[in-house]
Amino acid sequence: MDKDTGDKESPPAPETASSNVAEWSDKLADLVVWFEANPELPEKIEPIVMLRFLKCTGFDVESTKSLVELNYSMRNKNPHLFMDRNIEDEMTAKGLRVSDLLVLPGVTPQGNKLIFFRMADLDPRTRNSVEETKIFVMMSDARFRKPDVERGTGSGADYVLDEADIAVGDVQIVDIGGYTLRHLAHVSIFVLRVYMKFLQEAYPSRLQAMHVINCPTYLDKLISMMSPFIREEVRNMIKYHTEGLDSLYKEVPRDMLPDEYGGKAGSVAELKARGIQSIRDNAAYLSDERYWKVAAQSKSRWSWF
Repeated sequence: MDKDTGDKESPPAPETASSNVAEWSDKLADLVVWFEANPELPEKIEPIVMLRFLKCTGFDVESTKSLVELNYSMRNKNPHLFMDRNIEDEMTAKGLRVSDLLVLPGVTPQGNKLIFFRMADLDPRTRNSVEETKIFVMMSDARFRKPDVERGTGSGADYVLDEADIAVGDVQIVDIGGYTLRHLAHVSIFVLRVYMKFLQEAYPSRLQAMHVINCPTYLDKLISMMSPFIREEVRNMIKYHTEGLDSLYKEVPRDMLPDEYGGKAGSVAELKARGIQSIRDNAAYLSDERYWKVAAQSKSRWSWF
C-alpha cells in the first residue's frame, strides 16, 4: 500500500494547474469522441467514466484506449457476468442478501477507495460466483458515475469534472471469517478466472492493496487455489491478517471502517443499504445497452477473452 512519506510537494502555480487541467481535459474530450465513433465499442460513455480509465493509465492516451477496448470486450464476451443484470432478479436479490459488499465512504490519505466484502450467510450452498461477480460490477459501475472525493459541493448536473476527485486506486478488504473448505466446492473456476483477469487487467481503477482478515488455519489451501489466477504483482499486494485487526489498522484508517470492525463509517447494514440504493438509482444506466453493448465485438483484437 502507498506510504505517506511526509514529503509534500508545493501546490502548482495557478498557471501550471490550469495547464495540467487543460492537458487532461483535452485528452478526455478526444477519447470520448474516439469512443463514440468506434464501431467496436458501445455507443456512449460518460466523461467521468472515461476520466477513470485515463487516470488509471497515468493519462497515457494509447494505454487508455487499450484498457477501454479490453474492458468492453470482456464485458461483451461474458454478458452473464457484466451485462445481463437486474437488481430485481431473484438470483441477484438473493446474492445481495447473502453477501455484504461495501464501498466505504471517503478516500484514504493516499487517495485510495476502500472496498469491503464478507459473507452475510455462512452456508456454503448460498454461494454463487456469477451473482457475486455481477453485484461487484454493478456496484462499481454505479460508483464510477460519481466522484470518489466527497467535497460537499454536489455531483449533479452542475458538477465540474476534476481528476483530483477520482481515487488513485482501490484497496480491498476481504473478511473470510467462517469460510471453510466446503465453500471452495461452490466456487466457479471459470468465473474466478474471468473476474480476476477483469480486476487485474481491465478495471478502470488500480488495485493498490488487498487485505484479508479473519484468516482460517487452512489459509495455505485457499492461497494455493487462488494463486494460478493472480499475477505476481498482485500477489505481492495481498496481506493476510491472521491475529486480529491491529495490523489492519496500521494499513488503513481505522475510522473509515464499518462500526463492527472498530471504525466510525456506520454499520455494515447502513453501508450496505446505501450501496444497494446506489444500484437502484442507477438502474436505467446499468441496463442501457448503449453504454455497454458492442455491436462489432467479433472484430475486436481482444475477442478471445
